[in-house]
Amino acid sequence: MPPFRQPVSIRVAVKKPVSLSISESTEGQNTVLSCFIRDQDYLSVLMLAWAYILSARWTEIMPGTCSLTYTESKATTHQDTTQYQDEGNLVSVQLGDVSPQEARWWAAILAPGQGWQANVAYEQQTFLAPWSICLQQSFGFLLLHTTDSVSSVHSAATFSDATHYLNRFCARHNVSDQSQAALASVILLPSMGSLRSLRLPTPSSRMGVPHITPGLSEEKSNDDCIHRSHHIDKLLTLSCNARGMRPLLLSVFYEPRIECNAVTPWLQGTLAAIKHVAGNNSYVVGRLCMERSPRVAFLWLGCIILDLQDKLLQEVHFGQIPIDLHSAAWSGTIQSFIQQRVSNPLVTDGSISRADECRLLFLSQSDRRVRIPVCQWKPFGKTPVENVDIEVRVHQQCEDHWLQYEGIDWECADGNLEFLSSQKAGSQSMSGKPSMQETGNACTTAICYEEMARDREAISENATRSIFGWLRPDGYAQGEQDIWKHEWFDMSESDEDDIRDDETTPDASARLSPRVESWVLDTKTSTSAPKASRNHSLVSQLQAHQKHVDKRIDATGSSAPLSERNVAQLAQLKETKECLR
Repeated sequence: MPPFRQPVSIRVAVKKPVSLSISESTEGQNTVLSCFIRDQDYLSVLMLAWAYILSARWTEIMPGTCSLTYTESKATTHQDTTQYQDEGNLVSVQLGDVSPQEARWWAAILAPGQGWQANVAYEQQTFLAPWSICLQQSFGFLLLHTTDSVSSVHSAATFSDATHYLNRFCARHNVSDQSQAALASVILLPSMGSLRSLRLPTPSSRMGVPHITPGLSEEKSNDDCIHRSHHIDKLLTLSCNARGMRPLLLSVFYEPRIECNAVTPWLQGTLAAIKHVAGNNSYVVGRLCMERSPRVAFLWLGCIILDLQDKLLQEVHFGQIPIDLHSAAWSGTIQSFIQQRVSNPLVTDGSISRADECRLLFLSQSDRRVRIPVCQWKPFGKTPVENVDIEVRVHQQCEDHWLQYEGIDWECADGNLEFLSSQKAGSQSMSGKPSMQETGNACTTAICYEEMARDREAISENATRSIFGWLRPDGYAQGEQDIWKHEWFDMSESDEDDIRDDETTPDASARLSPRVESWVLDTKTSTSAPKASRNHSLVSQLQAHQKHVDKRIDATGSSAPLSERNVAQLAQLKETKECLR
């Protein structure tokens, strides 16, 4: 099959900094500290340092006119403590014997508000690095060091110098493990902090007792390793792909064996198990997700540090699990059944699975199948060979087809394309198999499923309607008439009536068998003869479908209060609208 391109937009600059605040000590103990060498919390300090380091590297590799400067805002030093003597709201940070340049850097990154700025000029506008921050503090940092004074005339530290300063600090306090966790958190800032203020963990009140380790001699090799491996540059790209971060994190809840009509019980059961095992312990929640998909474990650690796990689990509760092929390829994760290998042999007992139909139609970039399906859950059932599309039928004798990532074409300012292959970039290989390991051992923990709503099938309903709509845009195949008659997808009544009649679907769903194969495609244009619908132009059908989607979004969004079914429908419709653009 010939290669094809899928668009990806990477946001490399922003207009506003990410708003950060530091949690009060009364808001609870950071449970993630149990996995670190030291029980003192340095995470907030280290995250502020990494935000600068990533931004400094950004200024070195971004084209155009970039600048990296300190502002007038600085953290308090030991010479300036008289104004804080009676307030008791300072967190001491022991720097030890540092140069004036190093002391000035720490004063900038721990400053209230914006202590530094990383900018780029583009088309007479000024943009910021995606990791630019504005720190809202209810207390300040007190820097303890041997330098007599911190001058304001020092130029901003380079990426190399800032990395060197951070490594010295980590070696002095034995917090290199916390530094790596802090980096994972900062990677999430562009995607998770664009619409809301994020809260950093409460730092230990005193960081003044250095914990000297024999690893100081390895400091230089650590600096060189970052430059030599280009890990930082890869993480910059991953972090700037804000649209792909949630799909990466939520890929832990995807299971390739689950079919579209069984998504609801799968997700409900998963969440019930997490709640039963973890309770209110955020670290256990994160650890379960890390064990499920080790490739994204570091990102889940960052989520726990930023206290984002509850919000992500809420999205799973409503079935809002997006897909991003690019982040999946870069990380080697499986986010959709489309990524898996086509069955070999393709034809079994004269039929082809509908999942393989979808894979081959997408790989061949058939009309109206150029976009990846919004639904990542595979369709159930099989289709006789004589009834499948010609794009599928021609591959009956093929032995092996699957989606492979070849690289990325960068669109240059002069209009040319610059190709970077996956081998040169060091991309993760993808075999089409899930990254998690199955032990084969049965679970010995008794799980409480009392809160599972077995009669609420909105997520399965939307998933099935979505994937069958993608597979059969021109109408049902021969022999699928009964599938079109199921009440889940009977669009004979108006959308408004469907929304007001919200409670009818759960009652009906409770009577269905787990493997029911009677479904109806969500499109009114397909109720006529399939041959007649194929005569309509592609443009006209897409426009009509988009109007239909817009109508349903308006109708669903105007229903107040929104039920769980409405929320799931609204999320599915918005994803569909995005794919139609």
